[in-house]
Amino acid sequence: MRAFVTGGTGLLGRHLVEALLARGWEVAVLTRDPRRARDLAGKGVHVVPGDVTRPKFQAEAGRADVLFHAAGWFEVGVRDARRMFDVNVTGTGNVLAIARKEEVARVVYTSTAGLLAPASLERPGTEATPVAARVDDPYVVTKLQAHRLVEGEMHAGLPATIVLPGAVVGPWDTGQLGRSLALLARGRLRALPRGFGVNTWTHAADVAEGHVLAATVGKAGESYVVADRALSFRAFFALAAEAARRRAPREVPMALARAVALGYEVAAGLRGRTPTVSRASLEIAALDVAVDASKARRDLGWSPAPLEDRVREMMAWYVDRYGRRRTPLPVKPDGASS
Repeated sequence: MRAFVTGGTGLLGRHLVEALLARGWEVAVLTRDPRRARDLAGKGVHVVPGDVTRPKFQAEAGRADVLFHAAGWFEVGVRDARRMFDVNVTGTGNVLAIARKEEVARVVYTSTAGLLAPASLERPGTEATPVAARVDDPYVVTKLQAHRLVEGEMHAGLPATIVLPGAVVGPWDTGQLGRSLALLARGRLRALPRGFGVNTWTHAADVAEGHVLAATVGKAGESYVVADRALSFRAFFALAAEAARRRAPREVPMALARAVALGYEVAAGLRGRTPTVSRASLEIAALDVAVDASKARRDLGWSPAPLEDRVREMMAWYVDRYGRRRTPLPVKPDGASS
């Protein structure tokens, strides 16, 4: 079997590539920066220089049995909304157009369970929950638009499957969550805002497994929620702190967090950058995203490893990589694909 993966150098993409290689698949990865894929090339992956916003990879994608579209700009509070649209929406449209033209047998698209929010523990979101953008942020809005693009192509006959992951955690995360875990590993994540909601936490390796199962066991035209354990932010970070043998962060008032975020936004605006913390990111984290993966467990046979074991493995990696104070914290490389 041959796979073509967009976003293969990101948090989920790397684990997806590893899962495919472990099964003996031939894998090609699209990347804007081939230097980020040197380790993958060393494992036999065919690295294709390119960008989803500039569709010049038709021949490579057309040779695939499955096209995994996992690329996306996952960052909250960005100033460049137009570029966010180009990557998440126009880029998705380009990938779908290539898949249709080249008659790719299966497309697996990575959406997000965040589009099912708000979803409480009492009434968790499922594949039947209508998708929506509950926060007016470019990332959330463009993911909704891309999701609807894929749904439209599915209804028009494209053999596509949608995977909706919960909160994805794991090594190589260069986003805001990865930076928080790196600070925790260093003993410097001292506080979290009071009022954060529940999310459904899943290790990237288990999300990757869900993608492979969606392609090989799942059906075209179907969607699958792939999310493991619903926990509050406070409970998840307490679990991660225990695994790292660090003190769990205390809670501070949300009003204080919003004031700090506003300061970050002003400073970032003066420098033309994305803020480290934004008010939009706080608003998103305050939403409940408790989702139910019963369909994936039943129909795909998806069975994630125990979350406690995954968190121990993950925090051991973060402590080893970022535990020393002089080690640079993770930084997203110019809005790279996730």
